[in-house]
Amino acid sequence: MKYLKMFGLAALAAALMAFFAVGTASATVLEKEAGKPLPAGTLITAESEGKTELHPPFGSINCTKSHVGGKTLNEGGAGVDVEGTVEALSFSECNATVTPLKVNGDYGNLRIASNGNGNGTLYGTNQEVTVVYLGLHCIFKTNNTKLGTVTGSTSATTDATLDIEATIPRTSGSSGAFCGSEAQWTGSYKVTTPTPLYVT
Repeated sequence: MKYLKMFGLAALAAALMAFFAVGTASATVLEKEAGKPLPAGTLITAESEGKTELHPPFGSINCTKSHVGGKTLNEGGAGVDVEGTVEALSFSECNATVTPLKVNGDYGNLRIASNGNGNGTLYGTNQEVTVVYLGLHCIFKTNNTKLGTVTGSTSATTDATLDIEATIPRTSGSSGAFCGSEAQWTGSYKVTTPTPLYVT
């Protein structure tokens, strides 16, 4: 009887572990229409809403306009985040010289991990930007950096947004330590293609 009881408890524990493993498995999918994941190669573009700002220790750098665009590399799915390559990245009407640098022919990769309620967390790798401001030359670069939140569309007439709140490491630049070790990046982008864009 003792062994049967222990066997029963072990079986129950295994069943609970299996249940929670299935129940908590993450799945990330982007859709323009319900039930139709965007295929690999889908173009996604976004434009800044208001100023985007970079806050290194030596001042506040802001740009009135910014554009980002790229293509998805996969559809995502259970246990898989959606990833994409950034093919276009620009900042204009700035109070400094802000120049994105291509790494291996593009502007790095982005990754979206769904949080399960129609939104997701945005991560960036190899987005490299050189900044010249007040005579200082600094380069900042992402490395699987948490950039902010992707808020998915809630209806066919609402746009998805990228809300940026990130800490970007400084990697180089001729001004060295005068640039500090990192900078805070803030801003908001509206997804312009595709629209709507649902995060599931």
